[in-house]
Amino acid sequence: MRGPSAWRGWPPAIAVAALLVCGPLHAQEYKIGVIHVERVLAQSPAAKAAHDKIQKEFEPRDRDIAARERDLRDAVSGYDRDKARLSDDERATRARELELRGREIERMRAKFAEDLRARQFEELDKLKEMLDRVITRIAQEKHYDLILQDALFVGRSVDITDEVIRALGQ
Repeated sequence: MRGPSAWRGWPPAIAVAALLVCGPLHAQEYKIGVIHVERVLAQSPAAKAAHDKIQKEFEPRDRDIAARERDLRDAVSGYDRDKARLSDDERATRARELELRGREIERMRAKFAEDLRARQFEELDKLKEMLDRVITRIAQEKHYDLILQDALFVGRSVDITDEVIRALGQ
């Protein structure tokens, strides 16, 4: 076999494939693990606790906005029912008030969604830090050479997702 300069000019994929076939003649075996991050985020006790914490934190505010939306719908229904009996000035005044209330509720709903998203990202960042620590600990304790996240195809022998989920629960 020729030296490294022999690979010059070859397409990279062919060169890599050739090295993979020819290279590991004296290579040792590697221990590889793969985790499915989506499954970890859906099934781990830490992720569920973060979700519950956020839900508990934002539920009162969501209920308040929903109650305001119901009140506005009732007020609009009342206005629609009464507007034939109202004077032009009263009709215009009530319509303006309802429009202002509607805009205020829309602002509240948008602010709520923005705050909720920011809070979810905060908790996700904390969870990712915890996940990184757990994966690093597992890799060191079990002597993994490589741990991948979200591979296209994963055989059962290298899938360590359940182990990571259990470790996050401790």
